[in-house]
Amino acid sequence: MPQYTFEWCVAASIQIMHNLIDRTGTRTWTDRVQQGELWEMARARSSNSFNGANPLGWAEVLTKVGMGPYTVVSIADYKEALRTAARAIADTGRPVGLVMWRGRHVWVMSGFASLGDPDKFPKFSVTGIRVQDPLYPYGDDRWGPSPAPNALLTPKQLATQFVVREPRRWSSNLPTGYMLVLPVSKG
Repeated sequence: MPQYTFEWCVAASIQIMHNLIDRTGTRTWTDRVQQGELWEMARARSSNSFNGANPLGWAEVLTKVGMGPYTVVSIADYKEALRTAARAIADTGRPVGLVMWRGRHVWVMSGFASLGDPDKFPKFSVTGIRVQDPLYPYGDDRWGPSPAPNALLTPKQLATQFVVREPRRWSSNLPTGYMLVLPVSKG
């Protein structure tokens, strides 16, 4: 699911996440008008000086439209951020949002490969991250190309674009770190 404007990455990611979560396959979200509405919903729930949609708004919309609950976390250690995301996918069966480019863009983590089972080994190692970039095929001159849909990246490949969020990008009480929009177990 591509983003229809260069600003709507959060809204396109919401559509991607719905399409991954919806097990019925009866209502795929691809509509441009709907993407604009989702962006406005996320933007209305985001407070920042850039007047866009931020991760807090993204998590709130995911929860509001029935895909949640979701929360936003910031994790200082890269390997721990990957393990946290993988554990959330394993525990909930739902995708994770990745805040990319120091807070300027978002991707969806839809799966992973690992050495060790997250349920059995607390320090398992994530060896691959399956991603969906709504900006594909465009990418960014500074950050690099967008991976193809459903690409399985190594942690080293992901680390070129998944970097610590700049705290000045938008105000929050979250510490500096790798930011995730994380599904939370419903029960």
